[in-house]
Amino acid sequence: MNDTNQTWLITGSSIGRALAEQYASAPEVGQVIYTWRSKEPTFGSPKVKPLQVDLTSELDIENLVGNLDKLDGIINATGFLHDEKHKPEKAIARFTPEGLVRSIELNTLPTALLAKHARKLLKASPSSTFATISAKVGSIEDNRLGGWYSYRASKAALNMMLKTLAIEWRIALPHCSVAALHPGTVESPLSRPFTGRHHNVMTPEESAGHLKQILDGLNPDKTGRFWSWDGSELPW
Repeated sequence: MNDTNQTWLITGSSIGRALAEQYASAPEVGQVIYTWRSKEPTFGSPKVKPLQVDLTSELDIENLVGNLDKLDGIINATGFLHDEKHKPEKAIARFTPEGLVRSIELNTLPTALLAKHARKLLKASPSSTFATISAKVGSIEDNRLGGWYSYRASKAALNMMLKTLAIEWRIALPHCSVAALHPGTVESPLSRPFTGRHHNVMTPEESAGHLKQILDGLNPDKTGRFWSWDGSELPW
């Protein structure tokens, strides 16, 4: 991007917060809008403006984007793995309709709503980015272990959303780069029960640094692809 006063919209999660801090420290970025839902964060940089937003509410997203004068990049880092009621299903016998609906609501829907309402502002930018944190387990081709039905399905749906969006925007927004991002195994309260057997567990800051490096290297020729934190390309 050549713009020296960029505006970025970055949504919640521990990785999202780390990304907001890193983008706020970039000299070409003038403002970072960071959305939160239940607990307001604090930031050291005056460039970051936290706003409470329900990313499953179309009205909330419409109002959020409608109050912006410009927008050069979006990183949707919100997501859902489990809560007290819904756990990753190791077998189909543990599947529930409610778990699938909740996973799609939080892992797939926000990206569609953000793309719908931010399209006009991203088109006005001379070089824009639209990226979402996905997961390697959302890759159909890479699925070798099975399990986690709802989470896998919602991330696969997210990947299809991004791939389809990239095809449309090749013509409609030719200066926009669309990307799905796998952050790696990242330490967080939600992932902690499932990271015990992983040796390469990163902090949110480490993962955000890798992802920003990927995003900084994107251009429209690389749109519509699925990137791992280490810069390798993942199969859909």
